[in-house]
Amino acid sequence: ESQQSDVAIRAMEGTEMSHRAGPGGPAERTKDRKADDGLQVWADLESMSDKEKEKMLQKWANIDVTAMAIATAKGVVEHRPVLLSFWVLGLLIAAFAGGLSVDAASEEAYSHMLQEAEVIDSRELGQQALVELQKAEERYALARGWFGACDTNCTQAYDKVQMAQAEVARVQAHRDRVLSEARREVGIWSSFGVQDVRACFWKAWQSGKDFAARCTFWNVMFAAGGGRDDSFIVFIIQIVLQYVVNLTLGLIGAFCAFMYNVYCLIVSYGSSILAGSAFFLLAVVAGMSMLATYLSGMYAVVAGGGVMLMQQAAKQAALEMPKAKRQELENRPRAEPRRCPV
Repeated sequence: ESQQSDVAIRAMEGTEMSHRAGPGGPAERTKDRKADDGLQVWADLESMSDKEKEKMLQKWANIDVTAMAIATAKGVVEHRPVLLSFWVLGLLIAAFAGGLSVDAASEEAYSHMLQEAEVIDSRELGQQALVELQKAEERYALARGWFGACDTNCTQAYDKVQMAQAEVARVQAHRDRVLSEARREVGIWSSFGVQDVRACFWKAWQSGKDFAARCTFWNVMFAAGGGRDDSFIVFIIQIVLQYVVNLTLGLIGAFCAFMYNVYCLIVSYGSSILAGSAFFLLAVVAGMSMLATYLSGMYAVVAGGGVMLMQQAAKQAALEMPKAKRQELENRPRAEPRRCPV
């Protein structure tokens, strides 16, 4: 019985040691322990002694933001050389790509057909087809009864609306066909094609920024009407972080729309599969480089501002600690002097 009990005790001790060891080994356990300790430093600040508080605040006050940024940049360069090369290539394409020049005959044909497409868009579509469609829709809205009831006059008005819509679609198709013929004269690799891609990119970029502005406006409205008791500084920080999130989502969505528009432009210019695929890949690399540069810079500014705020708060707390000690000593009740009982 004593031998069986010794074996059971040893088995229990081995099981306990295996649970303590864990699957990650001593190095991983030490890393996890340090991470947990770092997360609870500020939570346990009130339970620290005065010397420990002074050391912690001094560490925050002495953080070198520039050194942190340089170390991060060096780490990216050393560990992500391929990604960094694509990023630099995209920035060079976005900055210096101007497209191939075309001959005088192709340029003249392109200009002539482009003017024809603009005339179709402004006159036949803008001044005639769309105006007739608007009038037909107004007559149909007046002819409709309550709860969608429609009599003979209403049905005739609806037929005219459909005819007007068909006319608008026909004029738009005619305009797109003329514009596509003009673009086929020069090609997507020409300076005209690159210019159209640039205009498409900045249009999508602006739409993403507008999306972020609208979302942030409603965030401010809901936060202001929510009845929170946060301070003004906390409120500003929350709005800034919310704007960063909204802008990230808006620009990513705008980049997706830009890729689709580039595909449509390639089809409209009539490029071959090989040439169109190469142009699309280069446009995507350039767009992603611009997006990564903008978002990285924004994140760096926000993170640097947050660290600077933490430094200022740590310095202020370090300055207020001696005052708090002095006030504590002054407010401490003093013992009354002993009196002679006689």
